[in-house]
Amino acid sequence: MYNSAKQLQRVLTAREIRKTFIDFFTVSHEHKFVRSSPVVPFCDPTVAFVNAGMNQFKSVFLGTAQAPHKRVVNSQKCVRVGGKHNDLSVVGQDGYHHTFFEMLGNWSFGDYFKREACAMALELLRGPYNIDPARLYVTYFAGDERLGIPADTECFEIWRSLGFPASRILPFGCTDNFWEMGATGPCGPCTEIHIDHRPELGSVEERGKLVNAGRSDLTELWNLVFIQYNRNADGSISQLPAHHVDTGMGFERLAATLQSKSSNYDTDVFTPLFDGIQQLSKAPVYGGSFPETSNAALLDTSYRILADHARMVTACLADGMLPDQNQKLRRVLRKALNISEHVFAHEKLLSQLVPIVVETLGEAYPEMSAKQEAVIDLINHEQDVYTNLRESSSKAFAEVLTEFPNLDDIDLMECPGFVPAYREFQVQRCKFPNNTIPGDFLYKLTDTYGLTEESFLKLAELENMNCDLDRYRAEVSLAKSKSKESQREDGGLCDVALEQRIAEAQATLTKRLPATDNSHKYVYSFDSENESYRIPTLRSRVLGLLLNDAEVSRTQSSRLQNPTDTLSIVTAASNFYYESGGQQSDAGHILVSSTHKPEQPPHLLNVIRVKQLNDCVVHVCRLAAPTDDFELAIGDEVELQVDASTRQLNTCHHTATHLLNAAIRSLFNKVTYQVSSSVSSEQCKLELGLLGKRIQKADVQLIEDLINRIICAATPVQVELLSAADVLQQNDITMVPGEVYPEQGLRLINVQCPEMQLSSKELCCGTHVTNTSELSCFCIVNLKQTNRARFAFTAVAGQAAENVLKTAALLRHRVDLLERQLQPDKLTNATEVELQTIRHNMLHTDIKLPYAFKMDTLERIHDMLKRIKETSRTTLKEFVEVEMRNLLQEKPVDSHPFILHYISSSALVEEIPLQRATKLCSDRPILVVSMCDSVVKARCCVPQSSVSQQFDAASWLQSFADTFGGQVAAPKGQNPQFVCNMKGRKLNYVLSCQ
Repeated sequence: MYNSAKQLQRVLTAREIRKTFIDFFTVSHEHKFVRSSPVVPFCDPTVAFVNAGMNQFKSVFLGTAQAPHKRVVNSQKCVRVGGKHNDLSVVGQDGYHHTFFEMLGNWSFGDYFKREACAMALELLRGPYNIDPARLYVTYFAGDERLGIPADTECFEIWRSLGFPASRILPFGCTDNFWEMGATGPCGPCTEIHIDHRPELGSVEERGKLVNAGRSDLTELWNLVFIQYNRNADGSISQLPAHHVDTGMGFERLAATLQSKSSNYDTDVFTPLFDGIQQLSKAPVYGGSFPETSNAALLDTSYRILADHARMVTACLADGMLPDQNQKLRRVLRKALNISEHVFAHEKLLSQLVPIVVETLGEAYPEMSAKQEAVIDLINHEQDVYTNLRESSSKAFAEVLTEFPNLDDIDLMECPGFVPAYREFQVQRCKFPNNTIPGDFLYKLTDTYGLTEESFLKLAELENMNCDLDRYRAEVSLAKSKSKESQREDGGLCDVALEQRIAEAQATLTKRLPATDNSHKYVYSFDSENESYRIPTLRSRVLGLLLNDAEVSRTQSSRLQNPTDTLSIVTAASNFYYESGGQQSDAGHILVSSTHKPEQPPHLLNVIRVKQLNDCVVHVCRLAAPTDDFELAIGDEVELQVDASTRQLNTCHHTATHLLNAAIRSLFNKVTYQVSSSVSSEQCKLELGLLGKRIQKADVQLIEDLINRIICAATPVQVELLSAADVLQQNDITMVPGEVYPEQGLRLINVQCPEMQLSSKELCCGTHVTNTSELSCFCIVNLKQTNRARFAFTAVAGQAAENVLKTAALLRHRVDLLERQLQPDKLTNATEVELQTIRHNMLHTDIKLPYAFKMDTLERIHDMLKRIKETSRTTLKEFVEVEMRNLLQEKPVDSHPFILHYISSSALVEEIPLQRATKLCSDRPILVVSMCDSVVKARCCVPQSSVSQQFDAASWLQSFADTFGGQVAAPKGQNPQFVCNMKGRKLNYVLSCQ
């Protein structure tokens, strides 16, 4: 046990240690407390997890965002399970590695610098934390001649002035004492504070040599980074105009120091979890031993891994990260599940540890308390998925998992092509350069085994490799271009190779142009009198032109002769919405004035697509109609006219998507997350993960009813502009898992209807209605379960919904009429044919109907067809009996001692009971034949008086059946001499009966 703190009257608890740190800076040194960002990176696609305290302030250092305050303090949740900072493999093996940890930090953004930072750090350690400075060593940057950076002698002198002897101020190079954000960008020297846990083992000089030597008895406590330089693209270093301070101190290590523990796991950060594991599993008590061959040490290692992983899983799930979309999280979660089951013999142990994690961390991170039940539900769901996977895996999958144990992290049931793809990968991987899976090989995995980009990333993660996704996407485009032509949504045929060249030309053009002012797309209003949108036209100057794939400075309409020719126009400003956020782009026109005849009306160019490239809005246009020749040149002013009807439908459907998402969350109170969404003028689609709930037809009606009540309530739809920092300070905002959001200009779409217990707060760049009443009505037109816990909804709103409801009303009326025709005296073949046609159209065409109505109507039609069939069968049975009676009257036994007859009525009904035909003829041998849909059946009856050694029912029917290759047998329990049946036989030719 180490005694790193001076004798205290009372040992501080973990809660008190954290609170002391924050209070020291907020109360005594005017810092602003900023809550921890989620462990899900919000605005940074370069990392899978937030792994350092500075992550949420990265954009401040880069100069792309303003600091929330000139002085900041916080305790940041961090996760390290991969990449440069990968603690996963060693968790549990020692006393200080963790996948989840807290980083205490204070920041100065252009305010105080080195002297104040060092002085405050020493004041806190020596004062409130009561650590003896005689146990501390500090380091500083020794300089780097290669980079041309001098030694940080200023830092050395500061520590000297604060009372440190030179023997405790040690110089180190770039590896230990120079911090860089990346290959380019802000950087600077740092000073580290190290603490000696066993000073009695040597002199200051001897112990000083062990600093940064990887010793467990002399460890780093606090790192103070002085961001004063910028690394340029050419590798050179220059001074930053403003200097910043970024400090970080590991909370768990600090707790061990202040509580005089030799291991972080011996502190009250972890002991409540160890107690919980022991009480729930009845395992031997945690003993604190480390890796040896003894069973006790192995058990203690499992204690540490499970406790650590329970904290990491709880933090990640509470912050909205999902195992479905993060294989590293799923790997940690499944490892914890395995330890729970196989070491502690308690399948539900992990989920039962969540309340203990929340008890220890919930005060500092209230989102954990708020999401506790959701976290437990997610863990239980993942456990069910994992258990079902193992139980339902075929023998082949079991063999694969034996051969490749690391595939245990992959849901092979969801990706059956992964196994053969993985085998081929193992054969080919030795040929892959630079630890990267080539794009052409990735394309082969798609083409041959059906793998997706998500699967590639899982594969690369398993093998700690990278994917050449750019080359892969180029291979996909190349494969598509081999097709001579492709049908576009706008109805025109377009050469795909040309389309690819156009896209490349657009990208090249826009790199040289200034950004388009696209704020005008949000300028529109609703005219309640006409129930339509008003979108002001916008005049703007042309900045760039492409005629197909050729950049031009001037063009004429005569050069757009081919119907597929396109003109790409970039303007200084635009009021068109480009495709983004799942919403399709606007349609409309660009009006070009006649150069030579200004008195004539302007010429129209149809805007068929709008997209954004390099911050420029590109309008892809075609000639609206044959027109007089006109010219358009860079610098000309044009008028941009958005089609209001298309925009209105898009807008209604986008708001409807938000309401659908919120309604499902409100009604079912289950863990829900968005997988994908798309919005068009025709409909909106929303795919959701929904745990513990199977959506039924009645649920669809509940959802529709709630949304339509919100529409009738005329609830305002509010838009608020926020920064990323603002968002992180708010609760209950629905975000798409894995989505990377910009730092500034975030639009929060807010719909609050407390009387109906519905709240919708989503970050969204799309266009939305100003009031729910503008939606008019809403209905769900399709529901599909796409996965064990995923459902895809298709819905319509506004005019599209009204059209669907009108179609449903007409169909209901028609089915009502047909139902009234089901009486036997009114029944005709036409009734059945029409019902079959309606059913076919409902199932196999793109006709849109309310989902619940569609299901009810299909069931209703099924019942009607069933009644028609039963009525027809009864009627035809009577026809058979009439036919046989007429036959026997026409052919008396005296002149016709045998009967061989084909029942003509049989062609009209699938099942004819031949017994009904033969029982009417008991006075002579009879063989009757029926055929329906090319299936022939026969039955033969011979009275006992007619049976002889040469003749009986079996021999007679067999001679007939041989013609068809049919099988003959007597009914069960009956004598084949008297009665025999021929089993139905499908004919491959037409039988002619005359």
